[in-house]
Amino acid sequence: MQKVSKYKTANTYAKAWFGAALDLKEQDLAYKEVSAMLKSVEAEPALWNKLASPLEEGQTQLIEEAAKKLKLSKISSAALKEIAQNGRLKLLELILRDFQKLYYQEKGIVEVTVDTAVNLSAEQDKKLKEVLQGMLDKEVMLVYRLKPEVLGGLAISFESFLIDDTLAFKLEQIKQTMTAK
Repeated sequence: MQKVSKYKTANTYAKAWFGAALDLKEQDLAYKEVSAMLKSVEAEPALWNKLASPLEEGQTQLIEEAAKKLKLSKISSAALKEIAQNGRLKLLELILRDFQKLYYQEKGIVEVTVDTAVNLSAEQDKKLKEVLQGMLDKEVMLVYRLKPEVLGGLAISFESFLIDDTLAFKLEQIKQTMTAK
């Protein structure tokens, strides 16, 4: 029996969930719910890991109760229930991220990851988004990652591109130039 990677498995669930949402023309609603769940998973990983534990009895019932409390749509509730019943809650974060990617593809949105040492102001965020949308001629979804090791500046990545204008990168270039002689 061939072992299937967790990434392929997660992608299969995400495609099924997204496809069902598309069929019902509820992809925007499902996207909002997926984004909210992803924030919850990122904010409370210990809680989700406990829920995903195979030793956790009544997972399906807990998922159903959570779906009711969160007022999830039928499609998202059914997807979560299916994921729980098949013992795939450990993959939930990957499934949610793949769902988002499918949504972005469908809507023509480019996800851009921005590494920075400090949070950008609302004005800086707006300006960066405008510049990137003009450069890519597409709507842009910015995802920020705070990384103190960049020291200053920004590292911007999207699709297969990287624009590294961080102080850490510039210092490394100076170091290499000085040690090359």
